[in-house]
Amino acid sequence: MIMRSRVTKFLRFSSILFLCSNLSNAQIIKDTKLGYMKKYAYCNCVFINNSKLDKNYLNDSFQIGDKSTNLLIDLGKISNFQSEKIRQYIEKTTEKFTAFESEYYSEKGKSNTITAMCLDFYESKELDSFIKKIMSKKK
Repeated sequence: MIMRSRVTKFLRFSSILFLCSNLSNAQIIKDTKLGYMKKYAYCNCVFINNSKLDKNYLNDSFQIGDKSTNLLIDLGKISNFQSEKIRQYIEKTTEKFTAFESEYYSEKGKSNTITAMCLDFYESKELDSFIKKIMSKKK
């Protein structure tokens, strides 16, 4: 009887431990996907806003060769729906990033701080909330 009680307690404990480890693994996967989606948003923020300022940016061989967004889509398993929603959100939310001229000197004339603004955007609670919202939608 004592042995059966110990086995029962052990099985209960093992079940709880198994459930907790599965829940934490699910949370890790969710957090990882969130991270990839935010990085994808950051890359698009930089690209979209620099492209607005300089049409040559689109033809720059570095930009053409940089496949970071493709990598993030693959690693984060970002769906076409999520990708499109993120790009639309970036275009709407960051549309004024190009309106600010930097106080810093540039030999090419106008200067900007788009990368820094996109980094602030990447770290924002608003982007977090938006991405969590589209992660919950199944499309």
